[in-house]
Amino acid sequence: LKEASALMKHSPIAKELFGEAFVEHFTATREWEWRQFSKHVSDWEMKRYMEII
Repeated sequence: LKEASALMKHSPIAKELFGEAFVEHFTATREWEWRQFSKHVSDWEMKRYMEII
């Protein structure tokens, strides 16, 4: 998602097809989504690393 958003954000073809305003808004929402996902700690991570502590 992170790489795809960056590619779309700088794509002249995407801007031509969808319009610059849409591309800016859409990629900003995908960047936000990626940041939220990156903050999430999965159940597996909790179980795995709580064993170590």
